[in-house]
Amino acid sequence: GQAASNVNQTEQSFTDGGTIWLRLASGHYRVRGGASDRIVVRWYPEGSDKMDEMKKIKVRTELSGSVATIQTDGPVRDARFIIELPSRSDLFLRMRAGDIKFEGIEGNKDLRMTAGELKVDVVPSSYSRVHASATFGEVEASEFGISKGGVKQSFTWNGGGKYKLHASLFAGEV
Repeated sequence: GQAASNVNQTEQSFTDGGTIWLRLASGHYRVRGGASDRIVVRWYPEGSDKMDEMKKIKVRTELSGSVATIQTDGPVRDARFIIELPSRSDLFLRMRAGDIKFEGIEGNKDLRMTAGELKVDVVPSSYSRVHASATFGEVEASEFGISKGGVKQSFTWNGGGKYKLHASLFAGEV
């Protein structure tokens, strides 16, 4: 009961099959497939002493036809975000640093971060091309039998699916 009152939320109508830009402040995010007609962003504090900080966080969702842009700003380092999107969406991520996980989203993905941990659940048969790289760090892609660490690590894979995945990170783990 009390935990539910610590959750902040914003919601926006949006149709399946669109393009979504994620311009996220450095932080902790989980992006997952949700209802086919809505974008829902929830955020909550990591500890009860951070409740006042949650009021300072700004989450904006802007729509232009079949394109949505989600932006976060403010003191997000003490928050955890859950972003639910229509499960069939093309995604573009631009984020400086943090941890982010994508799950249950079918579509093209262009994901770029400077530092942190970038995790993407994939079904290889859905993709025609997958490219992942880390300038300093690790590229782990167990679905493709890839595990590399060090400097300038990358891999490219071609398959029979219809989507493309590009994931790049300057420092950290993809």
